[in-house]
Amino acid sequence: MTSIATSRTRLSLIERWIDALLDPKRQERTVVLSLAAYAAIWTAYRTIATWPRDLHADVTELYGWSRNLAFGYDKHPPFSAFVTRAWFSVVPVSDLTFHLLATVNIAVTLYIAWRTMRRYIVAEKALFGLALLTLIPFFNFIALKYNANAVLLPLWALTIHCFLRAFEQRSLLWPALAGVFAGCSMLGKYWSAVLIGALGLGALLDPRRARFFGSPAPWMMIVAGALVLAPHLVWLVDHHFPTFAYAAARESDGSANNALDTLRYLAGCLGYAALALVATWALLRPSRAALIDSAWPADPQRRLIVTIQFLMIVAPAPVALASGIRIVPLWTMPAWTLLPIVLLSSPLIEVGRAALRRMLIGAAALALAILAAAPGVAVAIHTTSAPEPFEYASLLADDIARTWQRHSDKPIALVAGEMVLAENTAYYLRTDTRAFETADLAVLKAEATARGAVLVCSATDQTCLATAEQIVAGQPQILRSKVWLSRPLFGIAGGTVRDVFLLVPPPATGAAK
Repeated sequence: MTSIATSRTRLSLIERWIDALLDPKRQERTVVLSLAAYAAIWTAYRTIATWPRDLHADVTELYGWSRNLAFGYDKHPPFSAFVTRAWFSVVPVSDLTFHLLATVNIAVTLYIAWRTMRRYIVAEKALFGLALLTLIPFFNFIALKYNANAVLLPLWALTIHCFLRAFEQRSLLWPALAGVFAGCSMLGKYWSAVLIGALGLGALLDPRRARFFGSPAPWMMIVAGALVLAPHLVWLVDHHFPTFAYAAARESDGSANNALDTLRYLAGCLGYAALALVATWALLRPSRAALIDSAWPADPQRRLIVTIQFLMIVAPAPVALASGIRIVPLWTMPAWTLLPIVLLSSPLIEVGRAALRRMLIGAAALALAILAAAPGVAVAIHTTSAPEPFEYASLLADDIARTWQRHSDKPIALVAGEMVLAENTAYYLRTDTRAFETADLAVLKAEATARGAVLVCSATDQTCLATAEQIVAGQPQILRSKVWLSRPLFGIAGGTVRDVFLLVPPPATGAAK
């Protein structure tokens, strides 16, 4: 009886949740609260599952950039660093708050997608579509690592939303906003040229193009986007286009490999969306006529959305074949927010309450099941994969801090070394970082002498160690240490990494503690 009563209580709670989601007066609040719960679940999963390891280097790299804001960096444009700086100006710096930044970023994207869906499909379909997006790993697993790919999620969603409104309405506000967000997208990652190309080509192929291109809207978008991009363009010229060189390095090795890479890209895109597509088919069983209407709708607005979605995914393939650039499906992370509208907007497709209930329960159950599996994931990571040096950087930082405090009462000003290890160590010490690979060693040596520094290398990285010795050559007081680092989990011993650090104390250090 107790089991039956519990089951009925759960069903009652689910029905009340669905009632609130469908009630126009409570809908927005319930969607926001549901997305907040979704963010909390995935924050908890990320925190538990990655417990054996420190933050990924892509994440700590942003922290390093955010400490010294600029209009560009060697690898990427600056928007992700701006967001990181803004985030940590209101919350304390920690692994947990970095995880929270990633999940809030996902939840905000899903809310923007929800608002876009509500303009084109009824509430039942929009809610089905919102749950559908959570079955695509770009809206959970993959975007849990906040980096230059993840930052594009809300930016592309906002650009698309504003562009569609600008195409429909004769107003200067929406095209201006579309231009601003498109410019911000380019400041996130140059892959956003795909978004701009898809929107522009979609507009050119639309039968209403004469009205749109005859209006001030396109020019407003161009001007707004150019104003946003202008400081970065100046930076690029001043610094001789380093981000272009980084992007150009991703060429395929020969035409045959390029063709194979492009096929893998298309297959990977299908693979990422597979669960969402299968779930939609299984729950709705669309007819052949509905599928044809979804693929090529008669309504021009729906057709524009289908065209844009198609171009965002497929258009990079012929460009890659023509240019020789290797593309990967991971880069399509922000390109899927229109998929629910494409799949569900046909009037020949119906989403009843039963189908909606199954989709919502399935999506919620999947998230909760993954959360329940988090400790097992942590143990699997701990026992089956040897740690990289940067994954124990917090332990190295603790050793460095203790040693430094015995010889100086000043804060550590700088960490330099192999790029990934140095960035992670600097993050856990909350200080600046330089990479041997990109630094002018003479300038770095002068800075280390003037401010003090810590040089870090893996004990097996002979190139890094030789560079460190070159930097400290001639220094009167150098403290060298070799450490063996290991981290247990639930009483289970972990792998060991060996690191070397060299301390260059600052001038006129205080008395040893």
